[in-house]
Order: sequence, then structure tokens, then C-alpha cells
Amino acid sequence: MSNVIACVDAHVHLHSCYDPDDLLQNAYDNLAAASDGVERAGARAYFLLLAECASDDCFGALCALAGRQPASSSAFGLRLRRWAVAPTGETISVVARDGQRELFIVAGRQVACREGLEVLVLGTTHRFADGRPIRDVLRESDALAVPRVIPWGPGKWFFRRGRLLEALIAEFRKPTLFLGDEGGRPVFWGYPQHFARAARLGVRDLPGTDPLPFPHDVHKVGRMGFKVAVDLDPARPGESLLRSLIQAQAPLERFATLEPPLRFVRNQIGMQLRKRLRA
Repeated sequence: MSNVIACVDAHVHLHSCYDPDDLLQNAYDNLAAASDGVERAGARAYFLLLAECASDDCFGALCALAGRQPASSSAFGLRLRRWAVAPTGETISVVARDGQRELFIVAGRQVACREGLEVLVLGTTHRFADGRPIRDVLRESDALAVPRVIPWGPGKWFFRRGRLLEALIAEFRKPTLFLGDEGGRPVFWGYPQHFARAARLGVRDLPGTDPLPFPHDVHKVGRMGFKVAVDLDPARPGESLLRSLIQAQAPLERFATLEPPLRFVRNQIGMQLRKRLRA
């Protein structure tokens, strides 16, 4: 065990349009830049927390590369040129390395709920069905004793869903429940008031980038997240981090690079076009 400062992006997707080597390199560089304020003599560890949609299994593909399970489990042909993936001593994480560079990658799922909100269930390979009421998802995931995050999204916390969010915070508040700021929030959009209200009830912000399925978004992985002190067991990095996160008194130091206005508009138009094409 060693005491480190973990620099964490808590909302990561490895979309099929990304070059995996580029994602890992950008993530490492961005997290390293965010940790510049940490005492240089202190040890640091860098984490990516996956939040995979129902049809995705990038973590399974990474495990296949690490030799933990058959390559046929890969969701798509994941190939690495510069980085290499190795297993850890736990089933919820792998470690990616490029020379002296090292990233811990932790499994997790993103669940699309009936009400139009999402829940990220971090540190698990357990599968959840989309389209269920959010209360059912929160109750089921509570039994796993892992962090659950309700992430911000443009327009998702207004009106009826905003009132529902406030009710959920009061009903399910405990150290494993978080809200989550996202790297897609534009610079002109202030820090939503729901975060301050939730903090007063002990529900903290667990931010992450939430990169969108466009090739240019691979560059922003690691630009939003948090720093936290962790007693790190290198064989069980996921469990080490999760243990720190669910301690209600553990201070989380957030860092963020928000979206430029033109990039925000471009991405929102792109997402609307994707939805229409799918429909």
C-alpha cells in the first residue's frame, strides 16, 4: 500500500470512432497537467472510470488485450500500437502502460432511465437494462455499494426532471450517491445550483469529461475530473479508489476545462443529427 494523489476522470467512453492510443495518450497528458499543483515529491496515480452504454463492452475488449478473457469478447476490434494493457489482481480494472506512463482503467456502466436521466454505476461489470425507472436503478445499484452518479446534461435538470432530481437526492442520499459535472458544459453555462443544494445534503460532485462520439472529442478525455488521496494497492487499484470515494469526509478537489462555445454548439447539433438518423 502507498499513499498517492489519484487524478481521476470519472466519466469516460471509448467510442469506436476513437484511436485507442490517442485516447490513452490524451488522457494521460491531461491528467498529468491537472496534477501539476500536487507536491512534486508526492506520488500520483491516474485513473479513467468507464461509463459504458448498454451495447458497449470496451472493458471486455481491454480485458481480452490483457489476456484475461478470450478475444471474442471484444465489442469491436480494439487494437493498440504504443500502449499495452495488463491485468490487475481484481476483475474491475486493468492497467495501461506506455513506457513509464501508467493509467488505471476501471469498469463501469451508464444506464439510460425512463425519465430521461442517466445513472453511472462505477466500479462494476454488472449489466443494467435501459428504460427502467430511475428509482429502480438506484435501488438495484445500491446493493453493489459502489459509487452511483447522476450526470449533468444540457437541459436535463430543468423543470419536471429538475424537481425529480431534487427528490432523488433527498430520498437516496448516502456516501455512494453523487451528482456529476461534465466536460461538455460550456464556459457560458454557470455551475448548476443543484450541485450546491446536493452538497448541503452530503451528495458530492464526481466530475468527468463524458466525451461524445465524434473523433475530435478524443482530445478532451482527462480535462475534467477530481483529485483525491488514496491508499493505493497496485494489485487492486479500483477497490483502492472506490474505498476512498465512498468515505463521506474524503475531500474531492475538482478540476475542469469547460467547452468553448462553438465546440458546444457543434457537438449539440451533431448529437441531434445522430438521434434523427437513428430514428
